[in-house]
Amino acid sequence: MSKRGGMQNSRSFISPSLKKTLSVCVIAALCLAAAWLIRSGVFNDAQTADKPKAAYEIARQIRYSFTIQNTTSQLIEKGVFRTWAPAKQTPTQLCERIDASDPFHVLTDDLGNQMLEFDLKDFPPYGNRIISITADLLMSPTPNRIASGDLQHWLDPEKYIESDHPDLKQTARILKAGTPKETAANIFKWVSGHVQHRGYLKKDRGALYAYLNKRGDCTEYMYLFTALCRAGGIPARGIGGYIAPQNLILKPAGFHNWAEYYDNERWHPADPQNNVFMRDGQDFIVMRIIAASPDQPEGRFNRFRIEGRGLKARMNS
Repeated sequence: MSKRGGMQNSRSFISPSLKKTLSVCVIAALCLAAAWLIRSGVFNDAQTADKPKAAYEIARQIRYSFTIQNTTSQLIEKGVFRTWAPAKQTPTQLCERIDASDPFHVLTDDLGNQMLEFDLKDFPPYGNRIISITADLLMSPTPNRIASGDLQHWLDPEKYIESDHPDLKQTARILKAGTPKETAANIFKWVSGHVQHRGYLKKDRGALYAYLNKRGDCTEYMYLFTALCRAGGIPARGIGGYIAPQNLILKPAGFHNWAEYYDNERWHPADPQNNVFMRDGQDFIVMRIIAASPDQPEGRFNRFRIEGRGLKARMNS
């Protein structure tokens, strides 16, 4: 009997029901093996190997300080001072380290904003205290792709961003182009030419004010660009911070507002007051991503806030 014939004869001893059982077992084993490979990251690594990782290559250090004063003749047993630190991570910024002259707590929100909280205990009558802060950053000239969460929030109207106003919606329709980038560029050029800078305004006025009055400061430029983008279906948001082309000691007069719009899985900078569009990302130090949200309980203050009767604070220049 040939070997071939022997193998044929041996198959005759495997019943159809046993064949079916063996097939099920083999399939189950293959499924378990595939699940283990996926869980262990073998397949995931292969699928994500070609996706670029976030890169921040330019080192930048900023320093800033505040003077806290007790203006009374009484000992103040307890007070609180809060100020913004650079955002933990944005498409162009990674905050690596924060140091301060006094102990502090870091308060964060879901946007990556970081607030430093200092407890002021047993502040002597007419006493002064200087709080100094140093932050080490890594910056990128081009935006990285990072998790952006739900973009719907950045399409909705809110206080100072009246993207649902008929006049703004009509202008957004006129400026709409073939791609989000082209539309954002049209909006940027229009806002830069439409609004005249009239110096610092103490109170926020908003997008509609800038649209109707054709004037404002950097904040109104930011709000109008953001509102027109949202009215045109492009996610956009306001940013507060500083422009630092090199290591810098921050000054109160240097605080600035600009905007970001979202396209191609990235947030892109747009500073219509300074005529900077989609470039120089490494120079924009983000101290706060602005959002009207319960997750930002401290409201819209730009630089600092102090609590404690008789306590005053100022940012040093």
